[in-house]
Amino acid sequence: MKKVILSVFLVVACCAAFWGCTKDTPYITTNNPSMTADIGTFKFVSSAVRPATIDTQIADTSTTLVITGYTSDRVNPYDKIVLYVANYKGVTGTYSIVQGQANAVYYHNGRVGVALGGIVAIKTVSSTLITGYFNFNTDDGVRLENGLYSVGTP
Repeated sequence: MKKVILSVFLVVACCAAFWGCTKDTPYITTNNPSMTADIGTFKFVSSAVRPATIDTQIADTSTTLVITGYTSDRVNPYDKIVLYVANYKGVTGTYSIVQGQANAVYYHNGRVGVALGGIVAIKTVSSTLITGYFNFNTDDGVRLENGLYSVGTP
């Protein structure tokens, strides 16, 4: 009988010790990445958005920010929009495609459109989030408008 009582006491004591070690931690919220745009009459909505930085290895050792949004459209599963910001320094700003500060490409329904003019803007930059907007016209005559993105930092 003493062994049973001692065993029950040890189990309760161990459980109390483990429960006492559990700390209240705040909920960790993660960025919900998104990208949307109007490609002519088609509404692009991303299912995944991935940021990356590329060391360009140019004399000034600049870094290019690359943001790729992949479609959620089941009819055109290979659609995507890729935004580039040259000489990225982790700050906000509006970057011109015409002046070579940015670039963009879209892939839609088997077509590829390379940006000829427009902007890629970075509205906010934090330790966990980059948000912004974009608009551009392409070499195949299509205009991408009302582009918005929100992504974690690379």
